Amino acid sequence: MFRLRRLLLPFSWLYAAVMALRNKMFDLGILPAVQYSLPVISVGNLTVGGTGKTPVTEHLLQLLLPTWRCATLSRGYGRKTKGVIISGTSDDYITIGDEPMQMRLKFPQATIAVAEKRVDGMSALLNLPSSPEVILLDDAFQHRYVKPGLSIMVIDYHRPLWKDTCLPAGNLREVASGINRAHVIIINKCPAELQKLEAQKLTQQLKLKNKQPVFFTTIDYKDPVCLTSNPSEGQLTQKLAVGKTSFLAISGIGNPAPFYESLKRYKTPFRTKTFKDHHSYTAEDLKEITSMQNPDPNVRTLIITTEKDAVRLRNSPGMTQELLSSIWYIPIGLKFLFDEQPTFDKIITDYAKENK
Repeated sequence: MFRLRRLLLPFSWLYAAVMALRNKMFDLGILPAVQYSLPVISVGNLTVGGTGKTPVTEHLLQLLLPTWRCATLSRGYGRKTKGVIISGTSDDYITIGDEPMQMRLKFPQATIAVAEKRVDGMSALLNLPSSPEVILLDDAFQHRYVKPGLSIMVIDYHRPLWKDTCLPAGNLREVASGINRAHVIIINKCPAELQKLEAQKLTQQLKLKNKQPVFFTTIDYKDPVCLTSNPSEGQLTQKLAVGKTSFLAISGIGNPAPFYESLKRYKTPFRTKTFKDHHSYTAEDLKEITSMQNPDPNVRTLIITTEKDAVRLRNSPGMTQELLSSIWYIPIGLKFLFDEQPTFDKIITDYAKENK
């Protein structure tokens, strides 16, 4: 694989040059970027795959919704529809995508919109009878036709920019120096025991020109929740205490390794089944998942999945009530290290107040 990627380096150099030219055209105003007179916050990254942008966006919603009318605008990756959609009660992950649907379920008071062209999505949101007071652009760092007032870049601790290169030989969407367009940097998925000295070294390796604030966060894996709404299902820990139990861990996300690693805390044997990111589960998939359960009648198999997968699994074709009651998902949140959440939150709320 390493040798193959080296052969692709000339294509990476070409890709990097094209992206650099595109960014220069935006910087010079040759390509138009629309700026709006309300707070617009972008959450994005330089690396393809999961860096943990969704927990960051959800943290922003939790912070802002008590005070401001908020909307999220994303492409709606993986949806089967086109154009601008302002999410309503009839929508699901097929019409708006799994990540927007997850946010719709968790934050019903927020307006959730999807659009391939962010400018069209912004126009639709601003023309609503009760238009949002703050708009969050999800995965929008390279979508420069809308100019955010505050740009947050999320970096995966395990995939540092300085050890990577551009597509297709590497995983960067543009050259690492693009980080200088961001106003705030979050290094996410850090070990919970990360030391301050290492954090300082990581900040130095970013070689920031604009002295942007850098925050370090980790993923907070919360207590599992059963896909059924039946309260008699009880807590997962109670299930584990009764008889022999094994896990079947399934995921269709960009980087499932941290999710699988988090399951070790239960000290229960588990097998894994990995699907591609944003995978739409079929009846055949559910049959395969059922067949992978432990054949020993004395061992109960519980299926553990991610919060994003739960959105797609819940109404999958072929889903049975019996299978549904065996599936648990693990909600996640964002946890700031070094007690720096108040500092981050103040940056966000100050920006929203000053630009309302």
